[in-house]
Amino acid sequence: MVLTGELSTHVPGPRRKNLLIAGVVAAAVLAAALWVIVTQFNERPPWAQNVGYEAGFYRGQQIRKMDRTGDKVKEAVAGGCEQWVADGGKKADDAPQSWVRGCLDAVRGLPSNPNEA
Repeated sequence: MVLTGELSTHVPGPRRKNLLIAGVVAAAVLAAALWVIVTQFNERPPWAQNVGYEAGFYRGQQIRKMDRTGDKVKEAVAGGCEQWVADGGKKADDAPQSWVRGCLDAVRGLPSNPNEA
């Protein structure tokens, strides 16, 4: 039996040249977007407020748990958190206001809320 006509199921796709051009354009767009993000935030992560808040909150929790007389908590509320931010490390350096807010929230016994930092 002889078949006449074409029975191929091959469907031609895009040309290699077009795929290469699309790949180069996509890489250029991705590189431009990354460049914008890096220049906007430099070495500071975009979520630095949350990181700083959580670090300060952790420090405030430690102070609250270890303070049996309540003197350290009073000191923290009266300006201690602002003074301790210098010892908070890189996380406090990136977002010092958020670190202080987290510390104050913790020593006051408030729940952690880094999204408002």
